[in-house]
Amino acid sequence: MTEATDLGVIEEAQPVAVGSETLDPITDVEAKTSKNYARVGSIRPSAMLYTNGIGATVDLPHFAVMPSGTDAWERVYARRAGGADTIAEPRLLELTRAHLGSQVVELRKPPWAPEEKGWSAGSAIDLGIPSRIFPQWLRCTGCGRLAPVSHELFVYRNVVKYRPDRAEFFHDKCKGFEGRKKPFRAVALPARYLIACVNGHLDEFPYDAWVHRGASCPSGSPFPTLRMREWKSNIGPDVQIHCLSCQQSRGMLEAVGPKAAEKLPMCRGRHPHLDAFYKCGQRGRLMMLGAANQWFASTLGLLALPREEVKSAKDLVPLLRTLQKSDLDMPKSVDDIKMWRNYAALLANTEDFDGVPDELLWEAVQIARDTAARATRETREPPSDPRAILAPEWAVLSDEAKYTRLSGSRDFRALRRDVPPPLEPVLTAVAAVERLKKVNAFLGFTRIDALDRIDDAATRVAPLCVNGKPTWVPATEDRGEGIFLQFDESCVAAWEEEVVDLQVWTAFREAHRINFRRRTSKTADDIDPDSRFPPPRYWAIHSLSHLLIREAAMLSGYGSASLTERIYAWQASDEYAPAAGLLICTTASDGEGTLGGLVELARPAKLEKLFRDAVRRGQRCSSDPICSHRAPKGKEEFLHGAACHFCLFLSETSCERTNRFLDRRLLLGLPTDPEVQTPGLLGALSILS
Repeated sequence: MTEATDLGVIEEAQPVAVGSETLDPITDVEAKTSKNYARVGSIRPSAMLYTNGIGATVDLPHFAVMPSGTDAWERVYARRAGGADTIAEPRLLELTRAHLGSQVVELRKPPWAPEEKGWSAGSAIDLGIPSRIFPQWLRCTGCGRLAPVSHELFVYRNVVKYRPDRAEFFHDKCKGFEGRKKPFRAVALPARYLIACVNGHLDEFPYDAWVHRGASCPSGSPFPTLRMREWKSNIGPDVQIHCLSCQQSRGMLEAVGPKAAEKLPMCRGRHPHLDAFYKCGQRGRLMMLGAANQWFASTLGLLALPREEVKSAKDLVPLLRTLQKSDLDMPKSVDDIKMWRNYAALLANTEDFDGVPDELLWEAVQIARDTAARATRETREPPSDPRAILAPEWAVLSDEAKYTRLSGSRDFRALRRDVPPPLEPVLTAVAAVERLKKVNAFLGFTRIDALDRIDDAATRVAPLCVNGKPTWVPATEDRGEGIFLQFDESCVAAWEEEVVDLQVWTAFREAHRINFRRRTSKTADDIDPDSRFPPPRYWAIHSLSHLLIREAAMLSGYGSASLTERIYAWQASDEYAPAAGLLICTTASDGEGTLGGLVELARPAKLEKLFRDAVRRGQRCSSDPICSHRAPKGKEEFLHGAACHFCLFLSETSCERTNRFLDRRLLLGLPTDPEVQTPGLLGALSILS
């Protein structure tokens, strides 16, 4: 069965006016007073976090919708028999609280319904994610008329029960641009221009004010009749906005020219997903519907590894804190624990309470209550160091005794594999992770620029709810399989010492400093760019990960976009032990497992072949010698060396750093210009000869 997160048209907490009909899906569907169905489409649960989440525009066949903020979701959850489905993962919940505040008490799964005819289309329980029509300005494809969805010009139709893709707006009795055609039904599509700003706001383009240059229509009409027409020109499409009421026209090329900033309006601070306006002093920027920089998700994701054996009450506190305060306050004494235990285990979806003495569990409950109370009074800074998330995973995956002991759950199982003899000079351990679970939380989003490019500036992250303090966040859990490789620390450290003094490494470091200063916000002025610059081992292991993913895609049965990486590569510090390893995995949110084709590659003979073929392909690139000689010079700021789309780059769903910090030279030691030549981490391997 495939899980599908449904999209239901709900205009926040208010009904939506569509043509001459007023729709309030939750009320109308239950009372069966509407001729139109509420469901308009569906997306995968993972899309809710990475491509089509809250505040993004979801392109449907005939119009676009925007998933609403969490306030609107409460109406749907309130009508579900079991309420909201939650994910109990203490580590992820604590990290989410550090970012959004201690008022966050739950990680909730989005509503979903099976894609089959047994789906109860007439029940508000199955409405799915509340969404609003956005943008609300539509253009008739027959005559070019431009008007909002609330205008009587357009009619909404969604009457085919199991075909939400046929939902559409149309202009009835359209007569074409010249007004001479026989009346026909013309589909209306979204007008594609929007106004955005770097503070995450998004607004409709002011077509009326634009064509009249900020003044009122000379005809005196408060709602002048507008038309959008498009012609081809030698500089691209020429779109004209024409007012039929006063015959004024204005082209859209002015909105993208060199002086566009002076002509576009100031941002009104609108968050359409919240149906709210906030103060904003930014200048608005023209944005096209569906543009790649319209929405960048802010997410947290980590591997849900089994908890070790409970030795003290404090070991249970993180898990107990995933419960709501009302549930945590239920037991009044140790005598209540026996009955409360099973209830709490069901809520937390855990077996960790089994076998724990009543006295120990009661002590843990009291500690959890106290820490929850103190958390409301304390402000915790969100961790900016990725090692805070990766180090616990590394501690388990790099310790055979530990992951063997923890391999008894349905969500985690790892087996030790022998290291192929030709790889022994560099690799010390290989593990086939037959079962793993990854949990992900959605924190918000940015526009214009991605979050990591503006230094985690919290003010740029758009809120999930109107008051900016959500009590829960959307989350997903993905299950799958993977291969874990651990590198010899002494070998990596010795190689790293050779690299850090090279001229090319100095060039990379300087390019990162330039990139950091140009792309980060003003709030990053007091941050040392070098603290965000990964060491040479990260570059080399990251490059190997990409080569292995590209090769594994041809052997494992999975496409390269389905494979993802987690790089564990950092030097020793006062807080963290050194790490050098990688995990290549595939996960899915709509199934209990995967095909097994990836873990099969962890067997010694197949892993050796995978390495040989990957390294052989990596030694040559069709864009060499340009690619193999690439290094930043002067004011150049690109963050990769010998890497390009022909040899190393992957889809952004696979790479954790959007194809930055890659260089085949650092991994393979390519024969190239002495100025950019580097020793390769795999230089000692016989498979390179």
